[in-house]
Amino acid sequence: MVLALVAAACIWLVLGPAPTAPGYLIAIVLPVASVLASLIMMRMIGSTRRQMEAALQGRARAEHSAIEALRNSEAQWKEVFEHNPVMYFMVDATGTVLSVNSFGAAQLGYLVSELLGQSVLQVFFEEDRDLAQKNVAVCLENIGQTHSWEIRKIRKDRSALWVRENAKAVRRLDNQLIVLIACEDISERKEAENALRQSETYLAEAQRLSHTGSFGWRVATGEIVWSEETFRIFGYDKAPFVTIDTVLQRIHPDDRARAQQTIDRASGDGNDFDHGYQLLMPDGSIKHVHAMAHAVKDASDGIEFVGAVTDITARKRAEEELHEAQANLANVTRVMALGELAASIAHEVNQPLAAVVANAAACLRWLDRETPNLEEARGTVRSIIKDGSRAGEVIQRVRALLNKTADQKAPLQINEVVNEVITLVQHELFSHRVSLRLELAPALPLVIADRIQLQQVILNLVINGIEAMQAVTNRPRELVIRTYPDKADQILVTVKDCGVGIAGENADRVFNAFFTTKSSGMGMGLSICRSIVDAHGGRLSASGNVGPGATFQFTLPLRQEDDTR
Repeated sequence: MVLALVAAACIWLVLGPAPTAPGYLIAIVLPVASVLASLIMMRMIGSTRRQMEAALQGRARAEHSAIEALRNSEAQWKEVFEHNPVMYFMVDATGTVLSVNSFGAAQLGYLVSELLGQSVLQVFFEEDRDLAQKNVAVCLENIGQTHSWEIRKIRKDRSALWVRENAKAVRRLDNQLIVLIACEDISERKEAENALRQSETYLAEAQRLSHTGSFGWRVATGEIVWSEETFRIFGYDKAPFVTIDTVLQRIHPDDRARAQQTIDRASGDGNDFDHGYQLLMPDGSIKHVHAMAHAVKDASDGIEFVGAVTDITARKRAEEELHEAQANLANVTRVMALGELAASIAHEVNQPLAAVVANAAACLRWLDRETPNLEEARGTVRSIIKDGSRAGEVIQRVRALLNKTADQKAPLQINEVVNEVITLVQHELFSHRVSLRLELAPALPLVIADRIQLQQVILNLVINGIEAMQAVTNRPRELVIRTYPDKADQILVTVKDCGVGIAGENADRVFNAFFTTKSSGMGMGLSICRSIVDAHGGRLSASGNVGPGATFQFTLPLRQEDDTR
């Protein structure tokens, strides 16, 4: 610019009009102007240079900051990649490991250098490698899509590691396909699942062996969930849930109303329930089941029942077979007892028969008179009929005791049963010089019982009392039979003797099968007696007296309204 000004001034001086100012003035002005112009130009150039330098320095600082930020970001991502508690793999299309983080390598028991450049298949079990290859192939066929699967990996020490892999295939800048794989350790979850599965298997097997299924019933929705064994018991195909109608449809018609009452009561009051009923199966067979449930509160404060149902058909059959065996054994003991009482029975029969013969002879004499005494003859005939009936009753009682009949419970007076037994043992009491004292409470309420079975119990207790006093010579032999009402709505029957007594340790053992204190005893009589009393809802017990002898007693519940329905 200075040169341009000087050139312009020279041209003006040469070609322009002659200057009016003196020449020296012009000579002074031109250099001064040139200097001023140079100073101005220098200042402007310096300012521009400083601006350019500042711009360059700012750009350099920005580039340095960007490089530092990039370096820090790279370090952070490397830190995340290396130490994130997730196993990361980068493999190429052939399955060669291109990269793996330190955490993943350490989790498998390797160094990073031991895995780089190796086939990723070496960290899989031999039997799982085909599956691993197929998974990688699926990712390569669907570039950019994420795929997940669960698979086992094998550590360097040959132990197993369950992982959940999330993988995606991407294309790099060099157009190479790679697969990025993130592996989450799920070994604990798998162990828990396996433990739960094993526990469920054990539970299902235990339910199958015990014939006990479980169920849950949500009252608000009516939804019922069954275990596999419960479906088997009811004979239904497995389903997510069942309904009350499904249950009632399988219950035997005889028990359906009672089951419905139990369900209605439980859903209304929310109390636990425990009941048994029969199932009528599609093939016409009958199953006996027992169900019990406990009420709990669900998350919405509603009532939910958790319970179990047991198939007790086999137990019912076993009980019936046991009952039949006990009845057979009880019949044997009755026969044996009557065998021991043969003399007494014969005496009881001979007495009315002898009276019949005597009365018949008397009747003939009254009729053989010149004027037959018909009134006396009629009296003797009535006596014959009475004695014949008495003999018939004795034979009838003996036959009833000998007959093997099913239980026939009915309302009866316990005092009548005692008197019927006493009729059979009169001669036995007389021959062993035993005095009998009866203390029978009058007007006792009726009990629901089997007459023959109660006769067997009382007969057995009386015979035992008589035998217990055989060795007594220094005191009277007395047998006391008492009946009286108990405070607990029961009738109590006691047979008390003054014999050798019972040792304290044997007070309850005498009712055990095959336990006996007799040299020729079988040890079954008292055991059968206890079974009979238990079946009647009572209890048979024994105790030593304050003085000599022992007392056997049993209770019977009074007649209830429900028993007569």
